[in-house]
Amino acid sequence: MVKKQEKGKSVLSKWAKVLVLLGIKESYLFIRNSWGLIVHPFKTLRVIQREKDRSQQLLFFIWPILVLGVGLFFIWPTLIIVALAMFVYLGYWMMRVWKVEE
Repeated sequence: MVKKQEKGKSVLSKWAKVLVLLGIKESYLFIRNSWGLIVHPFKTLRVIQREKDRSQQLLFFIWPILVLGVGLFFIWPTLIIVALAMFVYLGYWMMRVWKVEE
């Protein structure tokens, strides 16, 4: 019974180590490639293509879509709130105008 728990624990710790190392590697490559795209985009894109690093290609393909999606997620509610605030503000002043005319 104890040996099974220790074996399961060691497999879990091995997977955790692998995932942490993989996360560090991908984070480093993402930061390096992001900086490279700012400084020299042609060279960086050629390096990513030459290395055939599918994970980095996928990250850089998804990144603009993510930025657009998050931006739209925040912009649409903001537009609704601004439109509602303008409606209330103008409605208030219209009511004041109508009261003065009576």
